[in-house]
Amino acid sequence: MAENSEKTFESVILQWEVDESKRYRRGRLWYAGMGLIGLVLLIYAVASANFLFALLILMFALVIYLTALRAPTNVMVEVTDDGITVGGTRFSYRDINRFWFVYEPPEVKMLYLGLKGTVRPWLPVPLDQQNPNEVRSILGKYLPEDLTEDSEPITDFLGRVLKL
Repeated sequence: MAENSEKTFESVILQWEVDESKRYRRGRLWYAGMGLIGLVLLIYAVASANFLFALLILMFALVIYLTALRAPTNVMVEVTDDGITVGGTRFSYRDINRFWFVYEPPEVKMLYLGLKGTVRPWLPVPLDQQNPNEVRSILGKYLPEDLTEDSEPITDFLGRVLKL
């Protein structure tokens, strides 16, 4: 499916650089609220002898802490005549079955790629300052656009709202 990017003779049609992940501004109130929710869930997990759930809560808190410490790296997005490369990982057009946009500036400016036969059914690609009509016209030559999709997946929505 996804392959590491190798230097080939494919031509780059469009490219832009985006942050690897969105960097949210989280205040003290956010950390206090999430800490309280985590503590309540941790107490519930221990009280119900669900130690796996307790471990998952602690791991989730550790991941949030570690990601808050480092700034997201920049990744290059390249649209070529053979596929799309996101951060060095190449997705051939034969591995993508559709694409769609969720464009509600300034909060959401995303291109979604529907992937064939994977555990991850879609790949979100931030558009940043890229013109979605330009991307649409290029991808439309290689892939069908799914016009029935008009909102972001619930996991992306919750991640954005909860600043995760």
